[in-house]
Amino acid sequence: MVRPARLFLLLATAASLHAQPVHVAVDLTGRDLAGASVGARGDTVPLAWDRSLSLTDPDGDGVYSAEVAFPEGTGVVAYKTVIEPASGEVQWEPGPNRLLLPGRMAEDRRAFGAPQTDLPLLSVSQGQLAEDLTVLRETMTALHPGLTLHNTEADLQAIDGRLTRQARALGRRYGEAIPMTAAYLPIAQAVAAIRDGHTQVSMYNQSGYTDAVLYTRPDRVPFTFRLIDGRMIVTGDATPNGALPPGTEILSLDGRPVLEVIEAMMPYASADGGNDAKRVHELEVNGLPAPAERFDVLYSLLYEPEGFLALTVRSPEGTVSDPTVRRMSQDDRRAALLVQDPTRPQSTDDLLQFRILDDGTGYLKVGSFATFSMERDYDAWLTDAFRQMAEAGTERLVVDLRGCAGGMDDAAAFLLRHLITAPVQLSSWQGITAFDRVPESLRPTIRSWSDDFYDLSSRVTPVGDGTFQMPTRAPVDLPPAPDAFQGRVAVLVDVAASSATFYLAQRIQETGAAPLVGQTTGGSLKGLNAGQLVFLTLPNTGIVVDVPLFGSRPLTPGPDRGVIPDVLVEPDAEAAIAGRDSEMDAALALLHAPTEAGQ
Repeated sequence: MVRPARLFLLLATAASLHAQPVHVAVDLTGRDLAGASVGARGDTVPLAWDRSLSLTDPDGDGVYSAEVAFPEGTGVVAYKTVIEPASGEVQWEPGPNRLLLPGRMAEDRRAFGAPQTDLPLLSVSQGQLAEDLTVLRETMTALHPGLTLHNTEADLQAIDGRLTRQARALGRRYGEAIPMTAAYLPIAQAVAAIRDGHTQVSMYNQSGYTDAVLYTRPDRVPFTFRLIDGRMIVTGDATPNGALPPGTEILSLDGRPVLEVIEAMMPYASADGGNDAKRVHELEVNGLPAPAERFDVLYSLLYEPEGFLALTVRSPEGTVSDPTVRRMSQDDRRAALLVQDPTRPQSTDDLLQFRILDDGTGYLKVGSFATFSMERDYDAWLTDAFRQMAEAGTERLVVDLRGCAGGMDDAAAFLLRHLITAPVQLSSWQGITAFDRVPESLRPTIRSWSDDFYDLSSRVTPVGDGTFQMPTRAPVDLPPAPDAFQGRVAVLVDVAASSATFYLAQRIQETGAAPLVGQTTGGSLKGLNAGQLVFLTLPNTGIVVDVPLFGSRPLTPGPDRGVIPDVLVEPDAEAAIAGRDSEMDAALALLHAPTEAGQ
């Protein structure tokens, strides 16, 4: 009989034979660590988030390290270094979790808080990729409420056929070691081909590994830009010597004409129906708070850039030149832009702005309705802005919704209440789903912010064609807010307006609350799919796909386009080069124009 102590020793010895060690080394040179200890915490034994595995510096060179042994077969490990003072709170390493891949990497050596840029590239076999594609097909078929809203059955078969051919081509090229990054593009293209703005391989919601591999690469363009009529106009210059001032037009990147690059990326951008203007907008780089920008990720994967970025540009004065500039990471680009303009938004909170213009017009910028990601109290901020205007006797107001892609419906409705001066009745589109119960086989691969969608059988009614109808919602009487604006209002919109912002623009126009000024919105009057999303994690590549669960359809089918503003202002590249805001100019002209009553 083997004694318990002896059994434990045998098991520990057997485990060590199959352990997968990773050497963790963190450079803390220059930090005052008197009396403090250094450790590593993580999500996989022998690491844990609530206790530290000690890192030591026996030779006193400021580099703290340890050999961390994980059981054979361990997948991706998330961890961080912590500094634990003798008294006081634990200091966590800044930035996202770092990752270890036992069995695939021998060491993670870097400075404390440095970005992780050298992870080994995970690969999948042909069978594993085929499994992922099967999971994708089954999830879309079972849960997506709008596969045929903008596609015929023949279209869907063509999308699936192309994806199958692309997977086979990857197998021929890479054999049984298909890089995850190579699988990303055909999956993203197939998902975008559904032609639904909420169905995408999103820049959000990805795994820590995907973030680290795709989002931290130092191969990003050192500028932000708008795309207008196929032209790339610089809006922010992050080069150290100011080589690309705002208003510069980029004519080519690495020898590729801009239009060629944008056309190559369009199949990977998600938007509703035929709204290609929204797809183009999705390819702009704006430098706003986000995990990543789609252009950066696609350019990196499509062209695998190396070395310096060769450009052909036209200066705001019209001079053509061929500068060579250093590529950079997204974080470095943001930091450089912030040095030049400290007022640039750094968080979702910063997308809410209010001020009184020199002519006495109120200016209210609502760049997001994603109140769930704000620390600021949105309702209190909005209420205070209208209070200030009332106290100042403000008679004109510009509400700027440009760039606002959506968010919470109740946040949009709260703004609408401040723009109407009498009660309005709002009707809702009909809600539909593709399911009444989520199949058990799909549950391990999906997640969401709540789990009340798994069984909808008590909330939906079969239509007879395989879909289900949500309860019809009665019209809602919306009263104006007590401090609703009493003067003249103009609302700026552009193609970014989707989801909750699309609905708001539609209701502003329907109720006559204010004229819309700008470009046709995103979204589609034919119908939308959203409400709640599930995040589908493909089991082998780890790629995450956003899949909407609920659709909404107008009682009378509308056209496949967004909301056309009352005052249409076409995007103007020359105005952007000159630094003019054509939409704002049009809104102010409208507000200052005499009314029909001659006022």
